[in-house]
Formats: sequence, structure tokens, C-alpha cells
Amino acid sequence: MGKIFVLLISVPLMIAAIVCTLFTDRIDTVVKGDKKIKKVIVVFGVGVFLICALAIVVSILA
Repeated sequence: MGKIFVLLISVPLMIAAIVCTLFTDRIDTVVKGDKKIKKVIVVFGVGVFLICALAIVVSILA
């Protein structure tokens, strides 16, 4: 049961992080962030992706 719960939470978060990271240029242009917002979104997206990937690996190994 725990593995399914981790997958149900982690996979949508990973997809959202990937989508946000792919569209950082458009988001930065819309909010006129002068590339500052782009850096924040990329760091946040990569962090969320790595944490979710780690959670999935740990749940599989446990």
C-alpha cells in the first residue's frame, strides 16, 4: 500500500516539475522576471524531481 501511495504522489509532482521546467522561458517572459524567475523555477523543478525520484527508489527498495 505504501508503494502505491508514494507513486500516486510522486509521479504527478514529477510531471508538474518537468512541465514547469520546460516552460521557464515563457513563464519568465510573462512575469518579466529578467531571467531571475527562470533560475528559481529550474532549481525548484530539479529539486522536486530529485526528491520524488529518491522517494520512489526508497519505496521500491523498502
